[in-house]
Formats: sequence, structure tokens, C-alpha cells
Amino acid sequence: MTKELEAIIQRKDAHLSALTQMSVAMNSKRSTAELMDLVSKQTRDLVGADRVSIMLVDPLSEQLSIVSSTGVDEDVIQTMHLKKGEGIAGKVWAEGKPLLIPDTSKSPDYLKISQKRQPLAASLISVPINDSIDTFGVINVQRPLESGIFEEEELNLLTLIGIQTAGTLLNVRLVSDLQDQIRSIRSAQEIGNVIVSTFDVDTVLRLIVRGIRDVTGADACSIMLLDEEGEYLFIRASEGIPEDIAKTVRIRKGENIAGWVAQEGRPLLISNIEEDDRFECTAKGRYSTNSVLSVPLKAKGRLLGVINVNRLVSTRPFNSNDENLLMIFSNQAAIALENARLYNELQRLAITDGLTGLANHRAFQDQLKVELARASRFFQEVSLLIIDIDHFKSINDSFGHQRGDHVLRCVGQALQRLVRKMDMVARYGGEEFAIIMPQTDKSEAIRIADRIRKSVEKERWVEEDPTRSITLSMGVSEYPKDAHDPAILVELADLALYQSKQNGRNRVTSATPDMLKIKLEKPT
Repeated sequence: MTKELEAIIQRKDAHLSALTQMSVAMNSKRSTAELMDLVSKQTRDLVGADRVSIMLVDPLSEQLSIVSSTGVDEDVIQTMHLKKGEGIAGKVWAEGKPLLIPDTSKSPDYLKISQKRQPLAASLISVPINDSIDTFGVINVQRPLESGIFEEEELNLLTLIGIQTAGTLLNVRLVSDLQDQIRSIRSAQEIGNVIVSTFDVDTVLRLIVRGIRDVTGADACSIMLLDEEGEYLFIRASEGIPEDIAKTVRIRKGENIAGWVAQEGRPLLISNIEEDDRFECTAKGRYSTNSVLSVPLKAKGRLLGVINVNRLVSTRPFNSNDENLLMIFSNQAAIALENARLYNELQRLAITDGLTGLANHRAFQDQLKVELARASRFFQEVSLLIIDIDHFKSINDSFGHQRGDHVLRCVGQALQRLVRKMDMVARYGGEEFAIIMPQTDKSEAIRIADRIRKSVEKERWVEEDPTRSITLSMGVSEYPKDAHDPAILVELADLALYQSKQNGRNRVTSATPDMLKIKLEKPT
């Protein structure tokens, strides 16, 4: 065996050993940055390069950018961004084939850059980081001519490194994606646990917004709900959006991105809004955005609103994985809103009379205690009206219970309409109603009660007998003049009511403390 052949074999063995060691080292890296730094340093040592740069494709800008290097000036790293086909690296990216440039001074594709230690002439190899389908980036190595021109053997070696790097890069990205998915699932589970443990919508929505922003890497996130008329979207929870904007934004259904999603009821993914002429960026000048993802928020097929995520300064656009993830959070938000709605409805039913829609007896008792405590604290009066429909039994007997129920509803609506906003109207029981009047003395309460009585008397709610009027008997008591205890205050108003009935009905009677000593026969 000749010495020359023996040298070739030794180089091949050395290269094979180096590639094996490099492969093992690559597989130990868990991030793209760590992997690229390893490839950059070991490639430099392996081929004796003066400068090494690894450039990866930025999917958003569709440009090559330096992500790791040795021997390259910082200003070059910051400013070197190549389009497909631009320069030697751009050409390698476009064609997916390696290039060996023996003398860069004689290559028209070589880009002259302001490198402080730029040699007059150098030898350069540029190889793609690719698999059989895609090119993810380019490895560039360079050394001065006096250090020796790169040879075909080194080109083949670097080509193998490019292929090996591509495979490891895919693995690193897959692991990273898997970790992101696991983190997303855990975040979704945490939010799910909160949803079943609280009915505070704002707490849950804030948590969902924070979770979405964390797992998607969004710069801004908002949950927008439809108003009661279903015409406009408003922001209910957000992160990354200036507070003045969040409070004032109103988007009509069908307008702009969120309005379009609300109108169509399906997700919308825009990789770069600057290149999408379908929508006008109404917030331009206050904050800008590149990639946008918006999904509908639905519960039982009913649109509640939309969820939006934006990338203001993006390294990558949103993709289908982000869309699927956002739909999971959307479902959770919908569950939270629906649970809160059902809970609030149950709470409302628990304190609401089913026939008239007024507060029920329980709600009346609770509110009376609250108002008396407040009046005591601020030295104010509270008046109480107990009201009974005169001869109500005869309405049921003559015209049936359905007509009686109709009259109860009409009286309840009239009372609600005729009192002030601060007053509380409740169905006390049977054909009796109660009105709590805060900050009102007895004389004012009697005046209001008499106005209500006269107004109701004018109504004709019994269709079977158009001449029949509905009259009311009322009793009025006042805190603290008549009593301090809520139970006694109610009893006094009740006794005053019965006195109204004894004295001919259709009247208002003021309670007096001595009524408690008088045994009144309660008329029917």
C-alpha cells in the first residue's frame, strides 16, 4: 500500500470517527440554539475553517438569517438576511445542492460584506441543511486561500454534516413541539380544574387568556363577547393590549377580522396581515400586528364571541397547530361561560317568584335585613309596604285560576313600573306583595302608596268583566320610628294592612306601635 493511499484511508477513518462523535453530540442537544452552536464549532475544527455561519430559514420573512457562527462579526450577524436565490447561500437554499467556491474573488454570487477581517480572497463551501423534502437552512465555511483551497472530499464531508444536522434539527423541533403540546395540555387541565371549581367568569377568562398567551407565544390575546343585542363585540378579558384600547374597542359583527369570524362562525388564520388585503387594521398607529389567529367561541351551537391572538413582533406565524390549540381553549371558555350562565340562572330562580318574575319571599327577607343595616349605619329611614289584592278569591272562583294568575302578573308588573329604581318589589305570598323603600319616611311612603293604589284601580285586567276594577289594600310601617327589628316591622305593616281591609279596603293605613297590643280579626 502506498503512503498516499494510506493517508487517504487515515483521513477517511478520521472523518468517519469525527462524524460519529458529532452525531452522538448532536443527539444530546435539546434546543435548536445548542445544536447550531455545536455544529458551528465542530465544523470549524473538522475542516480547518476560518469562519463558519449557520443560517436557518425564517418562515415568516422567508429569508435566511444567521443563528450561529464562529469568526463572524456581530454587525454581519445582525444585518445578513438573504432571500431565496440571493448570494451563494441563497442559491444553495433555492437549489438544495452544495457549492464549492475555490476563490470567492472570482465568483459573481459572492456577496461583499463589511467584515473587519475580510480576506482579499478565500475558499468557501456552502451546503444545504436538508432532507429529501425540505431545505431548512445552509452551512457556510470559509478560509483564506493561503490556508488552502477546499477540496471535493471536504465538500462531501460537509454535505453529510448538512444532512445529519437536518435530521437532528427535525428531532429537536419534534421534541420541542411535543413539549409544547404537553405544556398546552397541562395548562388546559389546570384551567379545566378551575372551571369546575368556580363560577366567577372573569377569573376563568383571565386564566384562559394567560394560558393561551403562554402556550402560543402570542404577544396579545383577547376574548371578545357579543353584546345582548348580538351586534357588537367587546373585550371581556385580554393580555398584551393597552388598557385604553381594551376598554373602548367595539367591533360590529361582520367587520374586520373578529367581526368576520363572529359572522361566519369559523376560524381565521392570517400568517402576515401586511400581505392580506381583505381586512383593514383599524388599530394601526396604536399597535401593529403580523400574524393573526381568531376562532369562534360557541356554546351549544350559539355564538358567544371570539378569541383572538396576535403576534406583534413575530419569529414565526401562527399555524394549524396553534389553531387546534386555540379551539381547545375556546371550548373551555364556552364551558366556563355556560356554567356561569346556568349557575346565575339557578341563583336567580332561587330568589325569584316563578309567576310574577319579582323577588320571592326569601329574597325580600334578605334584602330587608340589608337595608335596615345600611339605614342604621347612615341614620336613615326605611319604609315598608305590605299590599293585598282585594277580593282576589272571588276572581279565582268566578273566572278561574288562570285569570287569577294573569291578574297577579299584571299587578306585579304595575308595582314594578310605579316604584322608584331604588325600591324593591317582592311577591310576599299568595295575593300579597311587599315593597321596601330605602331612604324614605312614612309620609313619603304613604304618598307613593296612594299613587300606586289609584293607578292600579284604573286598570281593567279581567277580560270576562270589563267593568271590574282591581283594588289594593296597603299597610305601611317605618324604620326606626315604628320598630328596629325586621320581623316586628313586617308584623306592623301586616297589621296596618288588615286594618285597611277592616275599614273598607282600597286604602292605605299607617302602622302604629300600639297595633301590636290590639287583637285584630284578620278578614279574608
